[in-house]
Amino acid sequence: MRGRLRTARLVRYLLAGLLLAALPNATAADELSRLNQQILRNPTNSELNLRYARLAEERREWRWALAAYERILVNDPGNEEARWGLVRVRRKLQPNQAQVFAEFGGAWESNPRRVSTGAQSEWEAIARVMVRDERALGDTRWRTTGTFIAEAHQLNSDLNYGYAGGLTGPVIDLTPRVAMFAALGGGAALFNKVLFYSEAIASLQFESYLEGAFQTVRVRAGYRKYNEVFPSDEGFYADVVGRFSFPAVLASNDLFVVNPWFRWSGIGGEGITITFEQVQPGKYIEYGGRLEYYHRVLEWLTVGGSIGILGRDYAESTSLVFPFLTSRRHDMTVFPGATMIFHHVFGHQHDIRVDYRYEDNRSSDPLRDYVNHLVSMLYVVRF
Repeated sequence: MRGRLRTARLVRYLLAGLLLAALPNATAADELSRLNQQILRNPTNSELNLRYARLAEERREWRWALAAYERILVNDPGNEEARWGLVRVRRKLQPNQAQVFAEFGGAWESNPRRVSTGAQSEWEAIARVMVRDERALGDTRWRTTGTFIAEAHQLNSDLNYGYAGGLTGPVIDLTPRVAMFAALGGGAALFNKVLFYSEAIASLQFESYLEGAFQTVRVRAGYRKYNEVFPSDEGFYADVVGRFSFPAVLASNDLFVVNPWFRWSGIGGEGITITFEQVQPGKYIEYGGRLEYYHRVLEWLTVGGSIGILGRDYAESTSLVFPFLTSRRHDMTVFPGATMIFHHVFGHQHDIRVDYRYEDNRSSDPLRDYVNHLVSMLYVVRF
């Protein structure tokens, strides 16, 4: 009998505890309902909507909070708390994403070694894969990116090249319009079936949208060590690279892209020019920019053109003409190009891209001058 009484008493205590635990949620629900009734009578009242949005966030009712912040900004676009709240809640609602961008195809190059005389043209096979994974880790948005590149040459097999690298880190909202991807990572490259170099990288990428177009500025620093079998050495490098897009400038279906950069390299030794390498070995300061224009002339066709200029001032180097002399080498490269993109050839997000690029490098060392023509056709897929 006493055992039954103790059991009944224990059940009553448990039920009472559950009811007490549920009281805050019930109270919050009642408060949300009460605020909602007040908002229905006065929908433009920012303070009522803010109180509703705050409480909805506390209860993790993200969509209710999102609707409240959007209501506020319709009537009060300058409300800073609502702007921040909208960004914060959208991050919460953003689904985990894994994206792959791949390009496969071939190219013809008139001067793959980029030499001043005796150039031998050839065909090349190209493969590039970029992976981006972004997901929620607790209250933090976490992004991981990977880059994989392979280039195989028909005749100059000693120029065969491969690279694999990645970055990972949090995405942090700095303002309601600007986010920062703070990342650490590294990579390694193969050249002629031998380890070419390995590197460690730290990067800050600032991202924003302007009139629906994506804008980025990346600040990066790295340390690269080359294999001793190559004439390159090791050292630090750093760069700042921007990419700014401007849609509907001349027509409703066009796009301008401005891509400026500045780079410093403290890597010792001589450089071997690689098509896909942004950072070439050597001690120099580099500055340049590229302007691109694209116009979608038909639903299935985009045409474009570009012009780029690159200047590179080396610290001090040995002359190829007079090896016993040293000089400060200066290079200036001009590289105009043209593009055709055939959209959705084999289905949605399956394109064919044809590019032509002309490279004309003029150097203070005459044996560094070269001209190169590069034509490529790539099958581009996103999934």
